[in-house]
Amino acid sequence: SLSLNLVTTSTTASQTKYQDEMRRIAQIFRIMRILRIFKLARHITGLQTLGMTLKNSYKELGLLMLVVIMGMLIFSGLAYVSEKDEKDTMFISMPQALYWAIITMTSVGYGDISPTTWFGKLVGSACAICGVLCISLPIPIIVNNFNKFYEKAKIEEEIMSKK
Repeated sequence: SLSLNLVTTSTTASQTKYQDEMRRIAQIFRIMRILRIFKLARHITGLQTLGMTLKNSYKELGLLMLVVIMGMLIFSGLAYVSEKDEKDTMFISMPQALYWAIITMTSVGYGDISPTTWFGKLVGSACAICGVLCISLPIPIIVNNFNKFYEKAKIEEEIMSKK
């Protein structure tokens, strides 16, 4: 125990920096090992179908991102303007208001930032409702594409197994 204590206290700053860097590199390799699961996509019909669905639904996903980003910009601006002059406001800057809009529109709602004025609360309510609607509207289209590709893949799999 005493010798271990002497060894750990005698490490220099450069050794500590080296150890931190080695930990980061090891962490990157661990993450890369997790990414190997995507090799299974060649053998699992569901993962292949998911990939084809995302590839063929890029227009819907792009539209979803555009609508959500526009909503976040609009609602963050409204929230900042309505809350910036309040005494104990948490909307101290436009990026802070944008963070609030992102959290509110995606319905995460951490609760660390919240409006205090009646107009700010109205903006927050509209932001949450619009976020749920904007995110949920393209989902049926993407699910329909997934079902279509999955049925096609199952039929092709059946044909290949009969041969």
